[in-house]
Parts: sequence; C-alpha cells; structure tokens
Amino acid sequence: MNTFSTNEEALSKEIFDISGYSEKLNEYHSELYGFEERLYYLWYKPFSLYEYFTIQTQEVNKKYKDAYGQIAAEEDDLVFSVVLRLHAKSCIVAKEVLALMRSGYPDGASARCRTLNEFVIISYFIAKHGNEVAKRYVDHRNIETCKAAEEFQKYCKKIGEIPLADEEMEKHRKKRQDLIDLYKSPFKEMHGWAADALNNPKPSLSDLMRNVGFSHLLPSNRMASWAIHASNAKCLLFTLSSPDEGCILTGESNYGMADPGCSATLSLWQINHLLITLRENRNNQTIIESMTSLTNEIRKTFVEVHNSIDTSIVKMS
Repeated sequence: MNTFSTNEEALSKEIFDISGYSEKLNEYHSELYGFEERLYYLWYKPFSLYEYFTIQTQEVNKKYKDAYGQIAAEEDDLVFSVVLRLHAKSCIVAKEVLALMRSGYPDGASARCRTLNEFVIISYFIAKHGNEVAKRYVDHRNIETCKAAEEFQKYCKKIGEIPLADEEMEKHRKKRQDLIDLYKSPFKEMHGWAADALNNPKPSLSDLMRNVGFSHLLPSNRMASWAIHASNAKCLLFTLSSPDEGCILTGESNYGMADPGCSATLSLWQINHLLITLRENRNNQTIIESMTSLTNEIRKTFVEVHNSIDTSIVKMS
C-alpha cells in the first residue's frame, strides 16, 4: 500500500534544506516580534502585576532567610528550612510561568502551574506534620537517587554513556536499604516519606492534597495535564491556546492566559502565606492583607482581559 500523498506539491523537497535557513529565520522572527508586541500590550496589566508579585515573593524569601535561617538551623527547625527551599523553588517556577505566558504558550504555563501547586501541597503537608516528616522528605532524596542510578546503569551503554562504578552503585544501594530498614518498606515508594503520616503504604499526591484540604484543586491539576500528555487523548482537542477545539495549533497564541495566570497567583499567595506564618511577626497580618489585595487584583485583571478578547479574531502564528 502506497502511504505517500498523491499531491506531489504538498511539500517541497527543499523544506529542510539548510541553505535557506537564515532568510527563513529572519522572516519568522519578524512575524514573532510583531506577535509578542501585540501580546504584550493586550496582557500588559495582568502580566505586570503578576511579575511584581513574583519579585516581591523573591524578596519575602530573602528577608526570611536572612532573619530566620540561622535561628531555624540552631533550633533544628527542619520544617522552616524545607519550606524556605520549596518557597525558593516556587519563585523560579512562577517566573517560568510568566516567561511562557509572555511567549504565547498558555498550555506550557499551565503545566508549570501544576508543578508550582505541588510545591504548595508538599510545603503545607510538611508544615502540618512537623519535623519528623520534614526529615523523611529530605532523606527520601536518597531513594530517588538510587532509583535514577539503577535506571542509568541499565541503559547507559545504549545511550553511549559510561556505567557508574560498582563501588558507587553499592553506596547508593546501601543508603537506600538503610533508610528502608529505618522507615520500613513503604518508604521506597514515590511519596513514601509521607506513608507513615497518612497511614498509607502507597500515598499519592492526591492523598497529600486531601490531607491538607486542597482536594478542590484536583480538577484543575488534572486539566493542566490534558494538553501536554499524549497518554490522554484529550491532548488532541484540549488547549488553552484557542477557543476552537477544531483548531490545530502549531505555535503561539494570545489567548488563554487567564487560567495559568490565576492559578500561579493563587499558588504564590498560598506558599507566601505559609512561609510568613511559620514565624510570628507583628507585621504578619498587615502583610497578608496587602498580599491578599494584590492577589485579588491580579486575578481580576487576568479575567477582565480574557473576557475582552474577541474570540473570532484570536491571532495565532
């Protein structure tokens, strides 16, 4: 059976010819700059407010690290130390969300929002259950390291890499076994560090969400994966980038920024609120009220711009 198209003009034989790449790139970049300028002016207010929130969130991390980092270490307050680091990671991911939105990729931004939400869930779970769970969380990195090392060892020759030394592999396996002996068998599972606190030998992220009262975020977390995971046929039709499910989009869009923008803003509020309230401060209430006002304004402006877009003329590359 002939699988080739009968339309010989469908593709030119020069389509991947490198000789004309510079001219093609210049043409593409000219169109892209025009698109990014239109996108910038359309979403200017929510993007600017959101960026301000990310900058101030970085400031929160720096101030709390300087003010309480050493004290937490002296008091063996592992909860504060772990949450501070997860908060720092959240700062980075929040900026990645903005970079993707500014470039016209709301589905990618939504996927990073899911990661941001995971940092929030785990931070709240650790804060709720205390130092013992924080220690298990930190120790669990050795379980993941051993798993990664064994997978690497299995396939390294196939990908042209040099195997790890037997002594190194033995060290990884010994650390893993020592931890399993200490914390029992469930510790080897993906979220095994939370198994004892949940009385569940195979806890999932959903279990953690329910435990900290965030189960209402399960639907949005699930939807965030629809457009990016091929294992779910939803990826064929679902996209934040277009109001038309029949659209086959191959590039940027100026549509769909409200969902990731609102989601990331809420996660930043949650992770900030947790870190701020881990330590008593006379300004906490004022700071939280101010942050809440900013959060509400950001989410409102994202929705306003979204609702103002005429979906019949959504511009896409």
